[in-house]
Amino acid sequence: MLAALFAILGQPVFLLPFPQAPGTPAALAIAAGQVSLQRPCRNLACLQAGWQLQPPAMMSKPNPFAVPRAWPGHRGIGLRAPSSRQGRIDAYASDARLGARYGFEPIREADTRLRIEVGSGYRLQPWAEDGIGHVGPVASGGIQWLQQLGDRAHLSQQLRVETGRGDTFVRNAVALDIVLQSNWTLRSSVELRHDGAADDTATQGSMQLRYWF
Repeated sequence: MLAALFAILGQPVFLLPFPQAPGTPAALAIAAGQVSLQRPCRNLACLQAGWQLQPPAMMSKPNPFAVPRAWPGHRGIGLRAPSSRQGRIDAYASDARLGARYGFEPIREADTRLRIEVGSGYRLQPWAEDGIGHVGPVASGGIQWLQQLGDRAHLSQQLRVETGRGDTFVRNAVALDIVLQSNWTLRSSVELRHDGAADDTATQGSMQLRYWF
């Protein structure tokens, strides 16, 4: 066995056969094209490149104007993001009511802002803080809208709705603020209040001249 091993190893390399062509010396197998010296390629991108290395992928330059990718959604009670349009959950509690609400701003621009809120809670005192006349669980919603009218005026609206135990309360207030001077403002407002249980609707208008110290 050792003699056969020495006989094989003692031959020149070009005479030793390849496994692909065991009956043909190496030099003849290569010349006849029976054996290829190229490294096998298992990458679909290399095609006929054989063992040539593919150039590394170039990293694209970051776009400074691209919108940053948002982190996974995180919500917390009482957390606020003033510059974000994403919604948030707030918890509230007072002598009249307690609960939680979800609010988001579908429009947040330089001249127009719109905020929508929905929530649920428990009313502790009837009619207090713009609510229904019963104690118990309630559902609420609201809209806050602000529209800038030029450099010296803006129009605002606040709508609040609360319902529970067969009663519904609605408050809708619209106001127009006009800047007369740097510290003088004229406000004209109209407010509507509706109590579903009492079937009572009241409307009130006012005009105020405000001076800022």
